[in-house]
Amino acid sequence: MSVRQRAAAVLVSFGVVATVQAATFIVNKNTDDGSVNTLRWAIQQSNLAGGANAILIVARGVIKLNSLLPPIKGPALIKASGWRGSDYDPPSVALDGSNFIDTTTVNSCPGETSGFGPNVRSLQKPALAVVDSGGVDISGLEIRNFCIGVMLLRSHDNHIHHNLIHDTVGAAGILVTGDDGTAAGGATTGKSINNLIEYNVIYNTGDGMECTRGTSNTTYQYNLMHETRAGVAPYSQGIECAGSGNTGISILHNKFSGYSDGLQLNAANNVLVIGNTIENTTYGITASGAGVRIEGNLITGNRMGVGPGGNTSEVTITRNRIYDNGEPLLSLPTSAGGTTDPNSPALLGIDLGLNGVTPNQPAGSCGSAGPNSLQNHPILSPASTWQDERIALDGALSSCPNASYAVEFFANRSLNAAGFAEGEIYLGSIALTTDATGNASFHFRAALEKLLRDRTTQAYFTATATNSAGGTSEFSAALLLTHRHNDDHDDK
Repeated sequence: MSVRQRAAAVLVSFGVVATVQAATFIVNKNTDDGSVNTLRWAIQQSNLAGGANAILIVARGVIKLNSLLPPIKGPALIKASGWRGSDYDPPSVALDGSNFIDTTTVNSCPGETSGFGPNVRSLQKPALAVVDSGGVDISGLEIRNFCIGVMLLRSHDNHIHHNLIHDTVGAAGILVTGDDGTAAGGATTGKSINNLIEYNVIYNTGDGMECTRGTSNTTYQYNLMHETRAGVAPYSQGIECAGSGNTGISILHNKFSGYSDGLQLNAANNVLVIGNTIENTTYGITASGAGVRIEGNLITGNRMGVGPGGNTSEVTITRNRIYDNGEPLLSLPTSAGGTTDPNSPALLGIDLGLNGVTPNQPAGSCGSAGPNSLQNHPILSPASTWQDERIALDGALSSCPNASYAVEFFANRSLNAAGFAEGEIYLGSIALTTDATGNASFHFRAALEKLLRDRTTQAYFTATATNSAGGTSEFSAALLLTHRHNDDHDDK
């Protein structure tokens, strides 16, 4: 099922919720004593009534809870007043857990078997939870001072959107999981599926979001996530996929800033990462699954851009803007991702294995154990030219014999902070096939007049190679070229 089909399926289910409401419960009180027209009362009544009920929150200000709310049984609609999605203009009503959660210490938020706070397996103390149910639509709320903002546990076809979630001290702002609830923390299959998470603003929550232990066919799109706590960031992940059985995840057009990893996809297969912005993180994206496609993202200002890991990963990295990384950013020791080693060589735009530059293997070598089969990068020829707004990049690729590759080309205004070239401006691609010895030459031609409008006269050019299994190489060594005009242009 495509991303659009998955999203459409979820939205159709919410259309049913909106049009077949069995009952409507109004929340117009800010108290939490369980009396009529409180939020606790409304959830209890909706759960008892069954069917596709609506809970409309018209109360304004803060609803300070005294204990956890009961899990929500779907289908159900929980809606507060409309919110435009800006953390500078918060929703009209806030759920606050500080009456029973001490937000000054992570000890308030224990893990399932050990540890406290972020980066431990935890299902503890969510503001709102959907457990073994589905078809729940939650929007328009500010949620703060809990261990988890919203938890979808073994639940399906939920729509969580247009909420402001911040200052939690536990697992995540939004946790989507198929956790089986056992001490070992196994994954379930077919329970945590078809969820749509979009247009939320999340900050200072440990992980922004999670997809764990059997989450599948779930989309995270148009969310804004950042970590701002002084002395804490980079702390955790923008989105973390952990445990087994995560597949069919779509991460589209989100923005991440200030984490140890923007995306930590070290336990997810068949993932689409398209159109996101990831900046000021230690590691922009780490991924070790199969069928991961990273396309059209802006990845800048991080210590490292994209890091495929694991011996069997095949991560396709295509048409992205990856530049100005190589910053000396570090994670805290309490973070599950990133690095605390100031000497770590992971300062590249693309780093196979997060261990610095990977040297090319001899021609004819292929299928090596390692991230993306340790795919060789192309080598650009110094005979390449940049003449009269036309770039001519010549070079060669040595890799598997009689194999097909896609070679992409990029221009960079400068090297990154660590002195490496990346892929600031995508120029185009060509397909090529190696000969029986594993060698192929290439000749790429493109116009640059629309891509370097600032009249840059020097640029660094790079290339990547992607094999037929989808594994992309690191960027090639930089080739510095000077823009030159023909003699008749120089006379003008």
